[in-house]
Amino acid sequence: MKLKISNLRKPSNLYYKRIADVFLYTLPLYQGAIMASPLTEKQKLWYSFILTMIVITLKGLTKFTSQEDQPK
Repeated sequence: MKLKISNLRKPSNLYYKRIADVFLYTLPLYQGAIMASPLTEKQKLWYSFILTMIVITLKGLTKFTSQEDQPK
């Protein structure tokens, strides 16, 4: 996977885009599991924040990939 600014105008790599989409679409499930877990409120908020930042960053990174980078 090559991350380049020039890839912003190209279609994203479908393989990585689909992986990031699955994480993004299931993010509420993970957040709900964190909120239902037996942790302190402060820990729940931090875990939810960190998970959200990771998922959104992964989704954003897929915009810097292109179709030419398809894995084999």
